[in-house]
Amino acid sequence: MVDGDPLPPFGPLLRRSRLAAGLTQTELAAASGLSVRAISDMERGRTGRPQRRSVELLAGALAGGGGAAARGLVEAARAAGLTPEPGVPGDGAPACELPPDIPDFTAREHAVRRLAAALAAVGRRAAGTAPSGHGLTLIGGHPGAGKTALAVHAAHLSRSRFPDGQFFVELAPAGRPVHRPDDVVRRLLQSLGAAPDAGGGSLEEASARLRAVLARKRVLIVLDDAVSEGQIRCARPAVGESAVIATCRRRLSALAGAECIEVPVFGPEESLAFLARMLGEERIRAERADAARVARWCGHLPLALRIVGCRLLARPHWTMRTLVDEVLHDPRTRLRELRSGDLTVGAAMAAAFGVLDEQTRAALRRLAAERTPGFSPRSAAVTLGCSVARAHRIVGDLIDGHLVEVLEGPRPGDPYCVIPPVVHLFATGAAEPAGTGPVQRVV
Repeated sequence: MVDGDPLPPFGPLLRRSRLAAGLTQTELAAASGLSVRAISDMERGRTGRPQRRSVELLAGALAGGGGAAARGLVEAARAAGLTPEPGVPGDGAPACELPPDIPDFTAREHAVRRLAAALAAVGRRAAGTAPSGHGLTLIGGHPGAGKTALAVHAAHLSRSRFPDGQFFVELAPAGRPVHRPDDVVRRLLQSLGAAPDAGGGSLEEASARLRAVLARKRVLIVLDDAVSEGQIRCARPAVGESAVIATCRRRLSALAGAECIEVPVFGPEESLAFLARMLGEERIRAERADAARVARWCGHLPLALRIVGCRLLARPHWTMRTLVDEVLHDPRTRLRELRSGDLTVGAAMAAAFGVLDEQTRAALRRLAAERTPGFSPRSAAVTLGCSVARAHRIVGDLIDGHLVEVLEGPRPGDPYCVIPPVVHLFATGAAEPAGTGPVQRVV
């Protein structure tokens, strides 16, 4: 082709470039991460306006056969009136779909260091200088403990390690059904510019395509609020330098080789530091005793503390004493008061209850109604009128759901469990927590 000559249409140019590189459609599909059908449709002109990211992937795969062919492909696409697709990077810029970082992120230094180390190790594993693994880190903890905030904060800190993009998938979006594994794979393939095959295909085939794309890239994926291993397993890289951080509504123990980080509630001083970041250190110093009581009533739960801070910022005439004396003083109404805008502790608790079966939900409500500070599986069996074996299963489900705190019991193998304050409020105040939307959607 002579400089200045008009470029042929995109489809014929793609075919010519592929043949010049000595590639079959199948080989180009494997090199680009696109499907054979997508490449065939583009070459035949069935795809009127290919996505910009698809063109970039094709150009990158063809670059080894000569830079001119790759540049010509991009120029032909521009001549065809190619415009950026929503969420797809243009001009080679990596996509970042992460939510904004939390400006008042507080504490969690140890967890942040562990996450940073796990993400840094991905590149060393690919180079053979670190133990083998699969770039997967799971974050668990009580509902409202700040699992998503930690994942997003750590992802932002490590963006430079993943220059091919950082992607975020909400696995259990409010008001919508929980995403199935095939939904997750389709969403990620689209974000990566490798649109799923229009003709469908099995989950295994789609997951294999996703793994092939991830193997050639350095991508960070954050999967938020997983309820099953399948939602994570389908997106897990097999080799290469991509990584996944997944926050989990319940303990997911069947994902071998994953790094697991448990996020506890704040300690008393961390709670005050968090409120100080939101409201100002001078105010917390002046109202320290009342602030400490509010934090204790919130169970030192980050979500509850954030709601308290938001309500105080929205009502400058309120003081901590107002919360203590007039707003949060009654345990029977405290949970209803822990809401601000679309932030609500009750919804987080309902979602956590939703992963339990009805018998386990009823058991937790019965155990919460007892006036004892805690229980073991043996004492729970007495309270529930069931066998010790059945009580062990119930307690295990509550532990996996992050709805009880586990302390060391007096007998080996017989853990002592305590229901956290806010979970206790929900369990005793919501006679039918499964009757609301969030729980029904999960179940």
